[in-house]
Amino acid sequence: MSSSRVGPREAVADGLGRILARPSRSISLRGAVVAVAGPALVTGLAALIPHRSAAVAALLYLLAVVAAEVVGHLWPALVASGLSFVLLDYFFTPPVHTFRVNKAEDLLVLAIFLMVAAAVSAALSAALEQRARAEAREHQVGALYNVTSRLLSGAGLAAVLVDLAGSLRRLYGLSGCEIVVLDAQGHELERASSGAVSGDVTTVPLVADGSAVGRIEMAGAPAGGIGGTEQAVLETFAGQLAMAIERARLGQEAAGARLEADASRTRAALFSSVTHDLRTPLASITASASSLLDEGVPFSGEQRQELLRTILEESQRLNRLVGNLMDLSRLRAGALTPSKDAIPFDELVSSVIGRLRVQLEGRSVRVQIRDDIPPVPMDVVQMDQVLTNLSENAARFSPPGTEIVLKAVRWERLLEVKVSDHGPGIPSADRSRVFDEFYRKDVGGRRGGTGLGLAIARAIVTAHGGSMWIEDTPGGGTTVGFRLPLARAEDGAVAANLDPR
Repeated sequence: MSSSRVGPREAVADGLGRILARPSRSISLRGAVVAVAGPALVTGLAALIPHRSAAVAALLYLLAVVAAEVVGHLWPALVASGLSFVLLDYFFTPPVHTFRVNKAEDLLVLAIFLMVAAAVSAALSAALEQRARAEAREHQVGALYNVTSRLLSGAGLAAVLVDLAGSLRRLYGLSGCEIVVLDAQGHELERASSGAVSGDVTTVPLVADGSAVGRIEMAGAPAGGIGGTEQAVLETFAGQLAMAIERARLGQEAAGARLEADASRTRAALFSSVTHDLRTPLASITASASSLLDEGVPFSGEQRQELLRTILEESQRLNRLVGNLMDLSRLRAGALTPSKDAIPFDELVSSVIGRLRVQLEGRSVRVQIRDDIPPVPMDVVQMDQVLTNLSENAARFSPPGTEIVLKAVRWERLLEVKVSDHGPGIPSADRSRVFDEFYRKDVGGRRGGTGLGLAIARAIVTAHGGSMWIEDTPGGGTTVGFRLPLARAEDGAVAANLDPR
């Protein structure tokens, strides 16, 4: 297989113009038939029309010439012109049925007829050819624009390139076309073909910003190559295709960079959580245990109970932090699927508040649960995690002595729960960001936690078919609310209007 490698401006010669102008075999045959049959029919028709001169016949013969041009293009029209000249002379120019001309005037008329017929044929042929070329270029540009638009819109590269290879093959009359996309190192990334690429192959490189991003290999081009008036179209298309491929390649690289940056950010946040939030309870546990093991320090029973209580509380805190990290891993793996059972909501609240009595110490907790709330279909372990995270946040960011309110009401077919505190509040600009993983911000001089509590809480609520939001507490502070469906999805109940009011 021989190959000639050319640049975008030297890739092709003048073959496509000949492809577009060259009549097909069926068109040539029809043109030949009209070139012969048209003048013959005109001869018979003109013989039936009474006339004193050959003018009427000459005009009818011109119509036959035009018909031959429309059907068969230039050469059939010229044949029809010559045949019409002969028939006009023989049948309608005195003396009829001879090829002699008695008057110089009649000879001039015949000569003018032949010149007019030839001129009409040439002019009409040029107009029709120009129109055909314009339509061909319009179809070509339209087809190639559609392909490049799909590339720029982010459609799958492999499927688009297959369509593109087929479009090039049809538009340029090729026996085969293949498009190869290269990566930044010059290695083959994608290959799409239409037809068999063999024999003499013309290769058009695709260059963007001075670097090769691929190539187009065209086989079966007519003698002389592809080009002429279509060269500019092919050059423009090759440039657009190269830029589209480069954009798609850069998009993939950018997506990979974003994933790597996200992974780096996650690793940094995890490292920060491990070094501070996890080490703090470990340090308290270690100090309390070391004190208890120190035989030289006499502890009273109350002091010993206090140290043991510290170990227990910090162990529970450490367990919750580790649980949050595990919930995060399940969330990212798509495994945060609730196992629902109908549970009385007031029992869940009593359990959570009782377990967090140490964290909530120094703050009054007011629980308001309406009596008309039926058992709620939920995963009790996961919803325990939600209420725990919200309650701990309320305690962390509210001053001692302030009130925390947990309110639950029935709202249409939903359970609406709100946990309110009287802390410094959350600015409106930050309310959507606080649900992001590892987003932490010091509020009112108090350091945030791991940045996982609200993210995991909202993921759990969403997995239950609900929604979560943040609003202001009347009188100052933050209220975190969420809604849950009061019926199982499989029971046909639809949770209406899950968005916050």
